[in-house]
Amino acid sequence: MTNKELITQLGIAAVKFYPQYKILPSMTIAQAILESNWGKSGLAKDCHNYFGMKWTNTCGTSFKEYSTQEQKEDKTWYTVKARFRKYANVSEGILGYYEFLNYTRYRNLKGVTDYRESCILIKEDGWATDVSYTSKLIRLIRDNELWKYDLQVIYTKPPTGTINPDSNFLSIVWLQYRLNICLAGIKAYVPLIVDGDYGTKTRAAVLLYWKQLKWKPATGWGVGINTKTALVNERRV
Repeated sequence: MTNKELITQLGIAAVKFYPQYKILPSMTIAQAILESNWGKSGLAKDCHNYFGMKWTNTCGTSFKEYSTQEQKEDKTWYTVKARFRKYANVSEGILGYYEFLNYTRYRNLKGVTDYRESCILIKEDGWATDVSYTSKLIRLIRDNELWKYDLQVIYTKPPTGTINPDSNFLSIVWLQYRLNICLAGIKAYVPLIVDGDYGTKTRAAVLLYWKQLKWKPATGWGVGINTKTALVNERRV
């Protein structure tokens, strides 16, 4: 399975389960990639356990024992033997991940729409001992544009209200992504880094888009319903 095929497979499942579990797809996919080394780990291949979920005698699955690395607070690593959950197929493994997140300590993840916050919380909740765990997840999400799956589940319609520098993170991600689509091919345009930061570069892209549409530029930074509608319809002229 290629990396792209793995992302697609995980993304389909993450989007499917979102209405029930409300866990951001981007974090789900990033965790699976990180924990399974892109699906190449023995745990993923042998047990359909992409998330490194450990076994308990109440989890309702069989198990397989592996050596695993843990990290202390002083950043030193040590090896331990641990039992991990074993699933019959990929679908059961992904569902098992969401059921695992139903534990009380992970319930603060439910309904979060900013993948940065989710990646911070999953580490603080005790999922991993790796002190760089959060930054690794965020890097995977950005490098592989996994936030696109978040847009699928959160914004089946354009974000409500005016989008401005103080808007929520994901609505700005939506704006930057749509601007990149609609301004693609414009010689003067350098695609935005889709990072949820509405700064001067995003403002310049908005102004350039209005110019392409032959609209009079507004003095404020707000992006209203007319611009959002044009972006959804990928209007270019």
